[in-house]
Amino acid sequence: MGGGRQEHTTVTCTIEVGAFNPGFWNNDPTTLYNNNCYNYASNWRTNTFAQPGRGCGSMYTQITCDEVARAALCDGMHHRFDCFPDSEAPRPLVALVVIPGGGDYHWYRKHKEGFWGHKPGGTPARNYDNSGNVIYDPETADRGPYTIFCGYFYGCVSQRQRIN
Repeated sequence: MGGGRQEHTTVTCTIEVGAFNPGFWNNDPTTLYNNNCYNYASNWRTNTFAQPGRGCGSMYTQITCDEVARAALCDGMHHRFDCFPDSEAPRPLVALVVIPGGGDYHWYRKHKEGFWGHKPGGTPARNYDNSGNVIYDPETADRGPYTIFCGYFYGCVSQRQRIN
């Protein structure tokens, strides 16, 4: 993977895109403060500040595209174009980015309105970038210090149920 763009145009996978519902994340203080971008991408409130790989017992060991992706794949996510069966629905399309030098990672999730949402740490869920623009493309959005785009992934039911 190495931070490069994933190309595979011969495969079309079915995904489910839910409505943007920031209140689900923002209206309860416990939910707001104890769920993060990985929870948001998975659309699963655990109130444990979920971490990639913790659910499968193999957390990331450094914050790089390859290592955070490996941990998320261990939890059950798939790379884009590696389709899930219908039994794994809902299968959200998500994107991973990191800060150079291993400072932090961040996840985004696509919504049915055509834009992407995210939840930076214990702050409110939103659909806008660091410049206040609605996110229609996580690759070109103003992501602040998260300048390395790692790629797209799919979540699934079994992955959601593993994160903790």
